[in-house]
Amino acid sequence: MPDEGRRLVEAAAATGLPVRLIGGVAIWLRTSVQAREALGRNYPDLDLVAHEKQSRKLRTFLEEKGYEGDRGFNARHGAQRLLFHHPEHGYQIDIFLDVFNMSHKLSFRKRLELEPLTLPAADLLLTKLQIAELNQKDVGDATMLLLGHELGTSDTQGQLNTNYLVDLCAHDWGLYTTVFDNLEKTRSLLRELTPDAAVHELVSARITTLLTRMKQEPKSMSWKTRAVAGRRVRWYDVPEEVAR
Repeated sequence: MPDEGRRLVEAAAATGLPVRLIGGVAIWLRTSVQAREALGRNYPDLDLVAHEKQSRKLRTFLEEKGYEGDRGFNARHGAQRLLFHHPEHGYQIDIFLDVFNMSHKLSFRKRLELEPLTLPAADLLLTKLQIAELNQKDVGDATMLLLGHELGTSDTQGQLNTNYLVDLCAHDWGLYTTVFDNLEKTRSLLRELTPDAAVHELVSARITTLLTRMKQEPKSMSWKTRAVAGRRVRWYDVPEEVAR
């Protein structure tokens, strides 16, 4: 599946269509060999991000590549999300148009074209840590990303932009709460994911750094206002399940 993801992104780029990978395949493609060997898994489907204004061109492109759209789903959600599947090989492509709207809403409109193949590492981590009910697969993906990237201050290969991540969370109490909870959960599950003590130590240290940065970052007025209600009011959405 990583090969198909790369092929689609490069073929789309050749037509002037910016498309980027997210999800497990994106994390696998941009991470280190060590991280792949320690935490790699099977990747049955693809997840992409594209611009909403190019939705029609994207649909045509995928159809020319042999994919078929889910007419019902695309009719309901086509302004923000598209679903395609490959009738011969059986896998599907989930496409988010500018906005990633699941447990929390993330805008990728200005982030889409920062890197050539995938979204930047900070965005990929947020797509995993924004999940209100994090499962083992997503914990593994988040761990792989943290293992394969140094904590930095820019969006470049091999670095995770901590400035971007903590700033986004400092303006959204709900996102902050879910991400904070999931970082702690990921740290607690490290020994279940791999027996490698060096992996535990490195990833745990990076998680601790992120948690500290999140706590120390000055919070916006909207963050402080929402924090008053706290967990008494649900702070995340429940997204529609998509059959895989």
